[in-house]
Amino acid sequence: MISIKKEWGDGVLCFRDNQIDQGVVHLALDKNKPQAASREAVLCSFCYNAVTDTDNCIAVNGSHAHIFANPHGYVYEIACYKRADGCVALPVPSVEFSWFKGYYWQVAICKTCSSHLGWFFQSNESSFFGLIQKYLIG
Repeated sequence: MISIKKEWGDGVLCFRDNQIDQGVVHLALDKNKPQAASREAVLCSFCYNAVTDTDNCIAVNGSHAHIFANPHGYVYEIACYKRADGCVALPVPSVEFSWFKGYYWQVAICKTCSSHLGWFFQSNESSFFGLIQKYLIG
């Protein structure tokens, strides 16, 4: 996990789509996909289920990690993965307050313990998981 102080120092604060009045704030943390020496499992911090691995790390909108605030003021530090086979996306998609323009989202939970781990984002062209970093190990 990256410290908030470092994120603010290395990130760029962005307000997008005039949604600041709705509480949507975005901080892009890094510009590159993290480079891992070897494939490493990423686990659910609640039950230790293998959720994904470092080979599935991707950059979305130029960054692997992001900080977002939802309309209720909850702040989430997420990391993007092209696959997360240890997650299940709940069936009800939404386009409201999407953190990624052109994507709808679904809540993503751990397949083993059903803990909320993040969101599954999908557009007509692509899809990915945005997983909450404090709920992951690895």
